[in-house]
Amino acid sequence: MKNFQWKSLLPHLIAIVVFALIAIIYCKPAFDGKVLQQSDVIHWKGMAQDLVKYKEKHGNYPLWNNNLFSGMPAYQVILETSNPITVGYFHPLFLLFLPKPVGYFFLLCISFYFLSQVLKVRPWLGILGSIAYAYSTFSEIIVSVGHDTQMLALGYVPALLAAVWLIYQKKYWWGAALTALFSCLLIAQNHLQITYYFLIVATFMSVGFIIQWIKAKEYKHLAIALSIAIVCGGIGAACNMVTLATTSDYSKATMRNGSLILDSTTASGTRKSSGLPIDYAFGWSYGRLETFTLLVPGIYGGGGSIKLPDNSAFVKKITEKGAPEDQALQMADQLGGFSYWGAQPFTSGPVYLGAVICLLFLFGMVYIKSPHKWWILAACVTAILMSWGKNFSAFNTFLFNYLPLYNKFRVPTMTLVIPQLLFPVVAILGLQQFLFDDTDKAEAFKKVKLTAYITGGLIALLGLIYISLDYAGINDAQLKNYFTQMMQGNAGESNSLYEAFKQDRQTIFGKDLIRTILLLLATLAVLWLFIKDKLKTNYALAALLLLSSLDVLTLGRRYLNENNFQDEADMNENYFKPSPAEASILKDTSYYRVLNLSGGIENVFNDALTSYHFHSVGGYHPAKLSIVEDLLNYQLRKQPINLKVLNMLNTKYIITADNNTHQYLPPNPDALGPVWFVKAIQFEKSPSEVMKGLNNFDPKDTALVEESYKPQLAASIQADSSATISLVNNDNDFIEYKSASKSNQFAVFSEIYYDRGWKAYIDGKESPIIPTNYVLRGMLIPEGNHKITFEFKPESFYNSSKAALIASALVWLLLIAAVIQSFRKEKQKA
Repeated sequence: MKNFQWKSLLPHLIAIVVFALIAIIYCKPAFDGKVLQQSDVIHWKGMAQDLVKYKEKHGNYPLWNNNLFSGMPAYQVILETSNPITVGYFHPLFLLFLPKPVGYFFLLCISFYFLSQVLKVRPWLGILGSIAYAYSTFSEIIVSVGHDTQMLALGYVPALLAAVWLIYQKKYWWGAALTALFSCLLIAQNHLQITYYFLIVATFMSVGFIIQWIKAKEYKHLAIALSIAIVCGGIGAACNMVTLATTSDYSKATMRNGSLILDSTTASGTRKSSGLPIDYAFGWSYGRLETFTLLVPGIYGGGGSIKLPDNSAFVKKITEKGAPEDQALQMADQLGGFSYWGAQPFTSGPVYLGAVICLLFLFGMVYIKSPHKWWILAACVTAILMSWGKNFSAFNTFLFNYLPLYNKFRVPTMTLVIPQLLFPVVAILGLQQFLFDDTDKAEAFKKVKLTAYITGGLIALLGLIYISLDYAGINDAQLKNYFTQMMQGNAGESNSLYEAFKQDRQTIFGKDLIRTILLLLATLAVLWLFIKDKLKTNYALAALLLLSSLDVLTLGRRYLNENNFQDEADMNENYFKPSPAEASILKDTSYYRVLNLSGGIENVFNDALTSYHFHSVGGYHPAKLSIVEDLLNYQLRKQPINLKVLNMLNTKYIITADNNTHQYLPPNPDALGPVWFVKAIQFEKSPSEVMKGLNNFDPKDTALVEESYKPQLAASIQADSSATISLVNNDNDFIEYKSASKSNQFAVFSEIYYDRGWKAYIDGKESPIIPTNYVLRGMLIPEGNHKITFEFKPESFYNSSKAALIASALVWLLLIAAVIQSFRKEKQKA
C-alpha cells in the first residue's frame, strides 16, 4: 500500500459530493420536516398498523395480519428477522445515511458510478451516466407514488452487474465477494420483479461474454467465471432465505399461482394455471408508438400529474361558453389527468430516458468498436418488445407461457428499466472512446455524420407522427360523458369541448417535441465542434454533462417536486384520523369486521386505509390469496353483494357515503360472529361447486365442504341447541376458543383458511382444519367441554433462519478474503 496514490481518490470523492448535493437540492423539502405524500406508502401504513400495535404490546411483529382481507400472512407487509451478522448493515452506508428519498437517488447514482468505473471510463463520464440513470422519469414517478422497494432495488442493479463483470474480467476475489454482497442487498429490497429483470440483463451479458470466450478458446475461464457468478449469487440470495422462503411458500396460495375455480376442461382439485391471468398481467402495456416517450416525454400527454398547457384551448373554449375564468382554470386542473391518452388504463407519467442520452446511445451504437454493444442492443430491443405486452401479443404471449416465472409478474411497462440502465452504459462507453481513446478523427467524423443523418430521420418521423395522430384516447368515454353532462346533453357543444381538449394534448406533444429537437441539435453541435477541434475535450465533456443532467433533472421536476411533500402531522390528519362514523364504530371493542363502501364497491378491494383502524373485509395487496380473490370476483364484487357471505365474514359494520361524509349503518344483526356451530354439512364435488353453493345457502345452519374432506369428517354431528362455542382471545398468531356440547359438532371459524402454517389443537391435541365455505376454517369438535387453539407457525419462516445466518457469514468471509488478497498483491508488487 506504500505506492498507493491517495490523490487518485479525489475524483471519486468529488463524484460522491456531486451525487449528494444534487439529491439534497432535488429533495430539499425532506430536510424541512416534510415527508413524501406517497399513495402506496400511505396504504402500506394502513396495512401495517395492526402489526405495529402488536409489536408495541409484544415487542415483535406477528406473522399473521388480521386487518387485511379478513386475514393474511403479515410477513408480506412487514418481515422482521433476527440475524446479528447480516450484511444489511451496508445498506444505510450506501444511502450515505441520507433521509428518504434523498438517499434513494444517491444510491442509484453511486451504484451506477461503480459500474462506470468497472467499465473503465473517466470519472466525469461516470457522473454523467449516473445522473442519467438515477433521474430518468421512471425514478421520480415511482418515488412519488411510493414504490420504495422498487426504487431501492434499482439502486443495486448496476452495482451487481458491475460485480459480475469483475468476475468475467478474471478479478475473481473481488468479483465473487461483491456479487454475493450486492445480490444479497438487491434481493433484500423484496422487489422480485426488478431482480428478475436484472437476471434478464445478466443473461444477455453472459451470452455476450461466452461468445467471446469460445472464440478465444478460454474454456477454463468460462467454467470458472460462470461457476463463481452462480455460486456467489446463490449465497447472496440465501442471505434472504427467510424472505424468499416465505414469499415462495405464500405465492403458492395466491392469485399469482392461479385460481381454484375450475373450468370444464380442468381436473377437479387443480388450478387453472400456475400464474396470473394474462389479461390482468398485461393490464399496463406500453403502446408501440408510446415507446417514443423515451425521447419525447409528452407524446401521449405526459401522465396523470400533468396539467393542461398555459392558454389552454379547453379553457378558452369553456370561457367562450360563459364560464368564469377562475372556474375554467379550476376545471382544467381537475381534468389534467385526462391529458394522458395512451394505451395504458392510466399512468402517473412516461418513461423518459433523456433526449441527450438517447442520442448518445445512438451515437455509441454507431461508434463503439466493442462487441459488448450487441448484447446490450439485444437486451434493450427485447425489453422494449416486452413492454408492449398485449400490444405485441404474439411475442409476449409466448414469453408469458414459456419464459420461466414470467407469468408471476404484471405491468409489462416495467421492463423499460432495462434500457434505463443500458442506454447510459452505451452513452458513456461511446464518449470514452470518442473523447479520450481514439485518434482517427476522420473516421470519427463519419460516425458523427451518420448519427446526424439518423437523428434527422428521427426528427422527421416524429414530426410526421405529430401531424398524423388523432389525439383520441381509448379511455375517453368518461371524458366525453363529463362534457355531455356539462353541456346538458348538447352533443355539438360537448364535442367542441372535446376537440379543444384534444388540441391541448397536441400542444403538450408539440412543446416537448421542440424541447427534444433543441436538445438533440445541441448535443450534435457539441460532438461536431469537438471533432472539428473547435472545442477542447474538457469543455466538450462539461457541455455534454450539463446538457444531459439538465435534460433529465428539469423534466423530472414535473413528477417529483415540492407539491409531493407534506408535513407529516398534516398527512396523518388527512389520511388516518378516524371520521366521526369510524370513531363511533371504534367504541365497540368486540371482535368484528368492517366493510367500507364509502368509496364504491371497487375501492373496497384497493384501499388499505380502513385496515388502519379495523379488521377489514377489504384492503389492498398486489398478491392476494387466490381464494380471497375468487370470493371477491364471484360474490363481493357482484351486484347485489352477497349479504350471506358478509355475514359469515363477521361483517358487523358497513360504512357508506352520504353527501361526501362517512356514515355507518346500524350494526348488522345477522353477522355470525367469530365462530358458530352449524346444523349440517353440505358436501360439494369441487371448489367451483362450493363457490356456487355460496349463492344460495344459510351459513348459520349449513357448512359447505368439498367431498374430498369427507373421510376426515367420518364422525356424525347432531344438532344440539344448548351447544356453545365462543372466542376467548384472538392475538394474531394465537387464537383461543372454548366450547361445550352434548354431541359432536362442526364449528365454522370466521377466519381465512391458510394451510401453510396454521395448526389447530383441541385440548393440546392437533386436529385437522377443514376448508369451509370456500375461504373459512372448519373443525369437527367432539362432545364435552374443550379448549380449542390455533397457532400460526409457518415452517417457511422458522426453517429458513439458519440458512440465512450461514450465508451471511459466507459473504463476510468472502469480503475479508478479497481484502487479504488485495494486500497480498500489493506486497508482491512492492
